[in-house]
Order: sequence, then C-alpha cells, then structure tokens
Amino acid sequence: MYCEALTLRNKELKASSGKAFLLKAPQEERKDIHLIIKQEAHVVGTLLLHPISAKCVQIKQVAIDSRYQGAGLGKNLLIYAEQVARNFGFCFVFLTGRQQAWRFYEKLHYRSISDDYQEGQLIMRIYKKDIRSPLEKIKEREMRTNG
Repeated sequence: MYCEALTLRNKELKASSGKAFLLKAPQEERKDIHLIIKQEAHVVGTLLLHPISAKCVQIKQVAIDSRYQGAGLGKNLLIYAEQVARNFGFCFVFLTGRQQAWRFYEKLHYRSISDDYQEGQLIMRIYKKDIRSPLEKIKEREMRTNG
C-alpha cells in the first residue's frame, strides 16, 4: 500500500511541481502518521501527519488521484486527518498549500499565516487551523482569565 501511495504522490504532486520522483520511502516519514483512501482495492488518496511539537502537527503530501477529484474525497480525508490529530492530542495543524488548493483549504476554515512565496514552479502559502473542540477553547480561555 505504501508503494501505491508513493506512486500517487509522484503522479499528482511531484510531476506537476517539477520535483524529482520518490523512489523509496523518505527517512523523515518514518514517524509520520500515514492515511490513505482506497477504492476498489486501489489507493486513490493519501495524506501524512508530521508531528512538529506536542501541540502542532503538519499535514503534508495531500494527494487525490485526479480521476477521483471533485467527489469530496479530499475534504473527507482532511476532516478525518484533523480528527486523528485531535485524538493524538494535537491542538493545531498547519500545511503548505499550492495556489490551486487555496480556496479548498479556506473553505475548510484554514487561515493563511504567510505571504505567498514561490517554490520551484509553484506559488505556495502556509495555512493553520485550530482543531481543539469548542469546549477545550472555553476551558483554556477560562484558565487564562481566572488563573
């Protein structure tokens, strides 16, 4: 399955960015949380959760097979990734998004935290989202004001 996910990432991400294809698993992904979507026994979506700190995790390598785009799989995968991150105790997620995905992330309530920048052939922007539950946010606010 991991090889299928790498192939999908090469097809949907690396080819359009002009970056070198991945031929084997990058060492830095060993501790990442790997999520996939399978349809008819094939990997059609993938995403990695890369822990940055005890409270923050990076979402990276989000790829949906172009034949399945527009069916809500990316949205569902991102929402599920946020739930997984929350279950692991993370409070915030951030990601680096390509220009063509900015509206997608903004519709899912991601907030831009950077100026646009160029990375190779792509225009990029960094997004962040607070994934704590409303109750957790209220408790934190009360602790700050009463503590």
